Amino acid sequence: MRSGTHALDALVDLAFGELPMHRLTAETHTDNAAALAVLATSGFVREGISRAACLHRRRHDLAVFSLLRPEWEALTRPRAWDA
Repeated sequence: MRSGTHALDALVDLAFGELPMHRLTAETHTDNAAALAVLATSGFVREGISRAACLHRRRHDLAVFSLLRPEWEALTRPRAWDA
C-alpha cells in the first residue's frame, strides 16, 4: 500500500501544486479495501456510494471520494517535490 499512497500523493501534488485544479475525484469498488485505504491515507474524503454503477462481470457499488485544494493545502505531509 505504501507505493500506491506515494504514487497517488505525487499525482495529487502535481494537480494542485503545478496545475490550476480545485477538485479531484476518485471512484473505486466498495470492496476494494486497498484502494479505499490509499484514498483515505492521501486525504480524500468519502462523499458517498454510487449504487450498481459499475458492471465488471457483475454489478458493483462504487465509493466516491474527493479532495479539494484547501484540504490538500492543510495536509502536513511532505510534498512530492520535497522528496
